[in-house]
Amino acid sequence: MYNYLRGRLKQLDIDQAGLAIRMGLKQPAISKRLTGRTPWTVDEMYEVLEICKAKPDELHIYFPKGGMSA
Repeated sequence: MYNYLRGRLKQLDIDQAGLAIRMGLKQPAISKRLTGRTPWTVDEMYEVLEICKAKPDELHIYFPKGGMSA
């Protein structure tokens, strides 16, 4: 799930633990979100976009419906 997001994080050399630290969460919480077991909040999604240096209009690319890229 969230393959585009995972790819971008890899490009930025940010692992789950690093993302968790930047977001003030624990690594298992990030893992649950990336696997679709816990939904992202709207605020979290926009925070991830900032971390990934993405524009708000790219939200649908990073967080596609159902978590799967087309």
